[in-house]
Amino acid sequence: MRVFAVCLSVGFLAACQEAPAPVVETAPPAPVVIEAQTPPPVEIAPEPRFVIDNIMNLARGTLRDILGDASLVRKEKDAEVWLYRNDHCVMHLYFYPNDNDDYRLEYVNTRGVGLSLDNPTVSPNACLDSHLLAAPQTPGGKAVPE
Repeated sequence: MRVFAVCLSVGFLAACQEAPAPVVETAPPAPVVIEAQTPPPVEIAPEPRFVIDNIMNLARGTLRDILGDASLVRKEKDAEVWLYRNDHCVMHLYFYPNDNDDYRLEYVNTRGVGLSLDNPTVSPNACLDSHLLAAPQTPGGKAVPE
């Protein structure tokens, strides 16, 4: 009788269970299309007209023709130092006399102006380029070739 009761209770419990839910097949979701965004064009800085290596060992008069008059000229023990300053950078040119007592450029020091700028660092060549006198222009507006 016990076996019958156990079988009856197992059968009763099996009858109480819900029938499995029918499987409904659905179409896969539509793919999400993400439009590729074109990155903004990167502005490439123009090549400098002069680099520091081009002006090393030049005489004072030649550099005055290239850069114009310095904002400040000071004499130190053995050197003459020219200061150029604009909105972008500060540039110091250090001239020392050679064996003929001709002063020649031997050292250049540059730095950006103000750390609060968007880009407080300015390359030495870009600083030099920012201080160059404008190239002579023809009546049509084109630079005169040198």
